[in-house]
Amino acid sequence: TLLLATTACTTPPPTTTHIYKPDGNKQCEPATSSLADSTRQLTNAGIEVHNAHCATQTGMAVITVCGAPTLGIHLHEINSLDLQEALTLGYEDAGKLSEQGNGTGYEITACPAPD
Repeated sequence: TLLLATTACTTPPPTTTHIYKPDGNKQCEPATSSLADSTRQLTNAGIEVHNAHCATQTGMAVITVCGAPTLGIHLHEINSLDLQEALTLGYEDAGKLSEQGNGTGYEITACPAPD
C-alpha cells in the first residue's frame, strides 16, 4: 500500500487595514471630491484598494453653517503593508476613529451626488 501525503503550499491572504481621508466637501455646496478620485490617488501610488466606501464620522459635532466642513470621509480597505505609504498621502488609520473609547466611529453612507 502506498500512502501519499500532500501538503498545500498556500500563502495566507494579506491582512488588510481600513484607512480614511476627509472628503473635503462643504455644507450647502456641491460635492467637490469623489470616492473615485480618492481611490485613483491610492492606485496611482501603487496601493491596491480592496473596497471603497463613502462614510460619515459619528460621535462628533460640527457647526451647521454653509461653507463649513462636513463629517464625510472616504474609507478604503488596503493591504496593511501599504499603510505607511497611505499615511504619507494624507490618509489616516480608520481604526483610530473607533478605538479611542470616546464614542466616536464611522458609518457607511451613500456618496453625495455631484452637481
